[in-house]
Parts: sequence; C-alpha cells; structure tokens
Amino acid sequence: MVIVLHGENELEIEEALMELRESVGNAAAQSMNVITLDGRRVTPAELQTACAAMPFLSARRLIIVEGLFTRGRRRAREETAFLEVLFAVPPTTLLVLIEPRTLPEDHPLLRWIAAHPDQGEVRHFPLPPPRVLPEWVMTRARRYSGTFTPQAASALAALLTDPRLLDQEIRKLITWAAGRPVTPQDVERLVPYAAPISLFELTEALGRRDVRRALAALHRLLAEGEHPLGLFGMIVRQFRLMLLMKEQLEKGLSPAEAGNLLGLHPYAARKIAEAVVAFSLPQLEAFYRNLAELDVAIKTGQIPDVVALETFIVSVGRRGMA
Repeated sequence: MVIVLHGENELEIEEALMELRESVGNAAAQSMNVITLDGRRVTPAELQTACAAMPFLSARRLIIVEGLFTRGRRRAREETAFLEVLFAVPPTTLLVLIEPRTLPEDHPLLRWIAAHPDQGEVRHFPLPPPRVLPEWVMTRARRYSGTFTPQAASALAALLTDPRLLDQEIRKLITWAAGRPVTPQDVERLVPYAAPISLFELTEALGRRDVRRALAALHRLLAEGEHPLGLFGMIVRQFRLMLLMKEQLEKGLSPAEAGNLLGLHPYAARKIAEAVVAFSLPQLEAFYRNLAELDVAIKTGQIPDVVALETFIVSVGRRGMA
C-alpha cells in the first residue's frame, strides 16, 4: 500500500505520520519495522529492497520517504523507475511518501495513485487559508478539550498563521484558562506575538474617539518599550487603511469585499469597517493630512515624537473636526 502525504501543513502531516507509525505497533515493534529514507539520495533499487523486506514480529512494515519527487528535478527515466517500484510494494509494507509542498494535480505520482486506487491513496494537507483560521483554532481547541470564544479565536488567528505555532499557543492558552473559554484578554496576556493586540486597542480606541483609552494604550505601549516613531508609523498605516476602507464601503462594497481588495485578514477588515462608521470620508482625509504634517514636524525637530502622538490622539477626539 502506498500513501502520499503532501502539502505545506507540516503539523498535520506529522500527526498523520504518527498515526501510521502507531498502526505498526508499540515502540519496540516500531523500532524494528519503521524505516526512514532520504528521498534526495535513495535510488529505485534501494527503495525496492526496503519495501520487499518482511516485517519482524509485526503485521506490517512502514517505509517513510520524504521529498522523493519534490527535492530537485529528477530525470524522466529515474522518475519512471520509482513509479515502477510502487507496483511491487507487497501487502505487508506500507510505503509513505511525504512531499512537503502541494503537488499539482497532473503530477506523475498523483496520476499513478488515481490510476491505481486499490494500491494507494493521497492525503492533502494545505495551510488553512486566513478566512478559516479562526474556525481552525476552535477545532484544535476542542481536540485538547478546551474552547475559545469566537473573538479570542479571531484574535489569535490575526497574530499567527503557522499551524505549528498556533497549536503551541492554543495548548498553552487552554492550560491557562483551566476549563473556561479562552478570551481575547488571555491571548493578549500570554501570546508573545500579541503586541499588535495592544496596538489594535490603541487604534480601536481612536476609531471610537475614546481619547482617554487611546492615551492609556499609547503610554502602556511606550512603557513596554515600543518606539514612538514605530507607533506613529503604525497609526499612519491604520488611518490609511481606514481611509481606503471608507472609500470602498462608499462605493458599495461589503467589508469582506473591501478587506479582500486591500489584502486584509477578515478579522482586521471587520474591525476597520466598524471603526470607520464613526468618521466621514472628509474627516479621515483631514486626519491623514494631519499625520503627514506631524511627520514633517517630527523629522524637522519642530515637535517631540511623543507629543506629536498625543496631539494627534486629542485631535481625533474633537468631534467637530470637519
């Protein structure tokens, strides 16, 4: 039997491989019946010899080969020779071919499996797309007997996209929550990549014209070591996105459509769309011009960077600004 595991999701490929290892038996049985070969160096003859060997004190033997077809371009003759080996895999051997990228549908290996469904199967493990990451987080949490609020799942998914890192943080957060649902506050407190959440609190407060909370978030970020000019640049980016989002919404696009056009994560797009409700398009244009003027004032030494940040936050709170 031949099983192909392909895709960029290394975490789920590893988990699938672990299940296949366990099917061989306990640790002792695995030590004698699980063989790993380097796909960059193994020859067709070596692979055929490994597959032909009988299992020892076990019902099956597991041969694992990584990158047989994706690590470098093989000559057509060699590729054909490897495919011929697949025909000779005995029922007592499970040959697992791991390809660490998504193979095209017309790849010779996938065509071979499609033509011989009784001799093999294909399992695809792509990276979860950004739009489904929050649901992926919640599914993984249930796997560890935990739960996330939808807001916490979205917050974590907005910070990380690598499944392995996400999985580590999910397990840590579930342990911390100790039976209750994980909240956005837990994510902010425990995830080391969560600096953007504090920044998002700042920009979210600006979106609601909550000067007191925005100033508090600013000074907390400064106390945590964030550089004033870095924060200024992030605020400029945020208001640029708000301006662009407002323009697209006024053209009749939905927040999701506008976010997709601007290349935003769905969670960030939704939050920005909610923030721009409090502003007219002329107001956002005025704020953006104000930021450009403050940028020049900071660089020419006319105003200290922290004072410029505070000045802008206070100006956003003045509801009468046109």
